[in-house]
Amino acid sequence: MKYTLYLFLLLGSFTVQAATLKGTITDARTGEPLIGATVMLANTKFGGTVGLDGNYVIKGVPAGTYTFTAQYISYQKTQKVIVVGNELGVVIHNFALAESSHDLTEVIITGHADRESDVSTRKTEQQADNVLNIIGAKAISLLPDITVANVLQRVSGVSIVRNSTGDGQFAVIRGMERRYNYTLVNGIKIPSPDNKNRYVPMDIFPADLLERLEVVKALTPNMEGDAIGGSMNMIMRSAPDYLVLSATASGGYSQLFSSQPFSGFSAKGINFKSPSEVSGSNTTYAQPEEFSRQSLNYKNVSLPVNGLFSLSVGNRIFNHKLGFLLGGSYQHTYRGSTTKFVGLNGQPSPDPKPNTPIFNSVDTRLNSNELARTGLNLKLDYAFNANNKLSLYGLYMNLDDKQHRTILGDQLTAFGDVSTSERSVFRRQNVYNGTLQGDHNLTDKLKLNWSAVYSQAKSQTPSWGSFGLTYRVEPDINGNPVRGAEYINSVSYIWTHNSDRDLAGYVNFIYTLAPNAEVSAGGLYRDKDRANFYNDYSLATVLTGGDRQVYTNINNAILSFRPISTALSDSANGNNYTAKEQIAAGYIQGKVTLADRWQFVGGVRVENTNQTYLSALPITSAGKTGTIQYMDILPSLHLKYMLSARENVRFSYFRGISRPGFFELVPANFPGDFYTESGNPYVKHTVADNVDLRYEFFSRGSEQLLIGGFYKNIQNPIEYGFNVVSNVNTVYQPLNFGTATNFGAELVFAKFFNNWGVSGNYTFTKSSITTTKRIYSRDASGSIISTEGTQTRPLQGQSDHIANLSLIYKNQKTGFDAQLAWVYTGKRINIVSPFLGLDYWQRGTSQVDFSAEKRFGLKQGASRFSIFVKLQNLLNNPIIVEILQPNSLTNLPDQTRTDRILVQKDVFQQSYILGFRYKR
Repeated sequence: MKYTLYLFLLLGSFTVQAATLKGTITDARTGEPLIGATVMLANTKFGGTVGLDGNYVIKGVPAGTYTFTAQYISYQKTQKVIVVGNELGVVIHNFALAESSHDLTEVIITGHADRESDVSTRKTEQQADNVLNIIGAKAISLLPDITVANVLQRVSGVSIVRNSTGDGQFAVIRGMERRYNYTLVNGIKIPSPDNKNRYVPMDIFPADLLERLEVVKALTPNMEGDAIGGSMNMIMRSAPDYLVLSATASGGYSQLFSSQPFSGFSAKGINFKSPSEVSGSNTTYAQPEEFSRQSLNYKNVSLPVNGLFSLSVGNRIFNHKLGFLLGGSYQHTYRGSTTKFVGLNGQPSPDPKPNTPIFNSVDTRLNSNELARTGLNLKLDYAFNANNKLSLYGLYMNLDDKQHRTILGDQLTAFGDVSTSERSVFRRQNVYNGTLQGDHNLTDKLKLNWSAVYSQAKSQTPSWGSFGLTYRVEPDINGNPVRGAEYINSVSYIWTHNSDRDLAGYVNFIYTLAPNAEVSAGGLYRDKDRANFYNDYSLATVLTGGDRQVYTNINNAILSFRPISTALSDSANGNNYTAKEQIAAGYIQGKVTLADRWQFVGGVRVENTNQTYLSALPITSAGKTGTIQYMDILPSLHLKYMLSARENVRFSYFRGISRPGFFELVPANFPGDFYTESGNPYVKHTVADNVDLRYEFFSRGSEQLLIGGFYKNIQNPIEYGFNVVSNVNTVYQPLNFGTATNFGAELVFAKFFNNWGVSGNYTFTKSSITTTKRIYSRDASGSIISTEGTQTRPLQGQSDHIANLSLIYKNQKTGFDAQLAWVYTGKRINIVSPFLGLDYWQRGTSQVDFSAEKRFGLKQGASRFSIFVKLQNLLNNPIIVEILQPNSLTNLPDQTRTDRILVQKDVFQQSYILGFRYKR
């Protein structure tokens, strides 16, 4: 017993002599913690790293006198002598590091916080004049996403519309469909390469060129007013203050192509111009030999390898006056999907009840997409002196997408004719932007900044080719199905191309009335020129004498024009048009801070819109040409009350608009089986009043808690519906439907515990719109009648529930980061049907992704080499689209419910990327 007591006393003496050092390392100017900064007791093994919670911890330090060093890249090393006594407990030592600086002869450029870090993005959100959310480049690099479209789904209140391969393409912000949002690059609006609409396909942008991604949800007067949901602002990497070089290379594959081959085609030899364009005449007969069959020859590849590369270099030279950044990205990826698709007849049946859906096929669709995505980013800035600076920005984005879709035979057909079809689409989309900007301090109180912008967006589909095959299934003597010979059906080709060119000028004056007050005024003028071209041909395969042609391969097929008139292009097709648009805008805005707590930003913006178009419709057609003009007065007010140094309460109001797409204005008729689609030159633009309320708490570093709500009152929302033009003519076209409402609540949070963290967001949204719908039923005499009804439903694309949740691990000492990310998108209308009760609803879906990075060669908080992995869709969750009507197909695969009909099921499987990164 005596020896045991001695042992406890001895251990206690050692415990007393070992202390725990704890504290923070912050930026001396901003007070923000420097995540990843290191501390070290000189000539000992004791050291630590600032974790995600902004603290360092060093345990087991014996009593003694030490030189305590704190350091972080781009900051001055700080040392102090400390004495650790024999007392037991935690000893607090905090450090405030000063930034490194460069004293220049004419210009002084001081170091600044890393604009790409999570801490910097949180500070930007806190200091912003309006409501926004930001994802920085460092967070983007850890995400499993390689395109901006997929990154957007991580932002609160944002869901994405996916393409046929499962990748994100368009953003829905706060339940407002893509038409209600716009896209900026460095604060400058860019045109869209889309052939029908104004919104920009976000999958054209590689994510690795971004410095940060901002989603602005409340517009200030100095912002363009045509966003009701919000705007997406891609801040590209800027010129650094010192030499920066970064490069990545990675490869991977899609698990889908382990179970089905990738079936692609070559784009070599594709004719970029249609026969009528080559001849320069709509009266010249096309010849069958003018149509290349290259894109209709398919080659199977097992497990094709994806390749992704990026490189950027930047520095500041000439006595730090000239800064430059050149970045490039190239992504060559193979994507695809397997789709189960239930085909509906264009018109529902009145039996056994009104608008009963009629099914005419159940097929399987195999999609193979080969994508080549190229991005180039150039930024130059030259500081003449402390008062004058010029910047030149250049952007080029290009996406080549080769799509091959095979539709297998109808599963409903046991015996008889079965058809399959092949479709090839080669689409090239690109966006150019060149912006020259100037920043000038005209006096101590008056500043001027201006921008001169040239932008162009183009899309070409030079080879949209398709053909069908038909074979007959007959029973043998035992009743078993026997497949007969394949016959080729007609072969069709479509050429489309469009361009959208913007010339724009921006000017802003900012005058400081007092240290706490400023007023700004400015304007915008944009001249837009848009053109759209469409040309199609259908070639017959019926042989002389009327026999069907047996299919061997597409190169051996005999094609002809029957009748010969089909060899002429349609010179009066309404898809061919030119349009112009001039936007002139001016604003005045004031900003006042009172008692260091209240901030008021408000003012008014006026935008005048002048549009004209000229279509290829016949001269006798009403609406062949059109002129549309309107003016909008757009007030806004943004209040921010700073409860403390880390807490804000915000209230925002702004009025926004949404202009219809040019395609929606041209009154060209497109005949369907049961109704005709048409543009509408009389459709009005949409106007909405928007209110926001948000509480913000930024505890430390990248931690945050945001809780808010929003409300939108939308006048003249644009939805498609039926319009009775005459007693015998009813068309399906974009119409205005009175007033719609949209409201909801958002929660954003991020909390860290040393090396571990959890972040996420949740958005609840509810919208309502009432539109006209067609109803097919029977009258008292049993005759089929068509009547018009109304339906109140959510806005297209709006989900009641959207959520993100991420489990994060970051070990600054070992250089290992990992993230497990889950995203959920609730049920939403995918396609609005013209018929009552037959809208297509996308079922709520989840996706789980994982990513990790390991850095090597750690030195003073920095490393140069790292390896990373990105794993997408780990649970292989499909996307399912349904009609919420009783199901009569429950005997078929995937039809598991009696209360709804599965009309589409897309399976994408997992994808994997492994790569390395170099950065200095």
